[in-house]
Amino acid sequence: MAKNNLNELKELIKEELKDCDANKWPFVCEMQSTEKGYARIEEMIIRYVAKEAMPIGSAIALIEQEFAHQERD
Repeated sequence: MAKNNLNELKELIKEELKDCDANKWPFVCEMQSTEKGYARIEEMIIRYVAKEAMPIGSAIALIEQEFAHQERD
């Protein structure tokens, strides 16, 4: 059962990132363009969804915010 939920979540994440808006999420869109970057973003989103019960879109926005903050440091 849990494996099905994880696969379903991964499909939802893929769908959400498919039409990535570089104006809204420049760091996430750039990062997800590589296999390694996509895997990292997917893992981060899964963690936020599982641990914080966060919607996928909110998790993506938070990840974008984190990357943007790191870029300024």
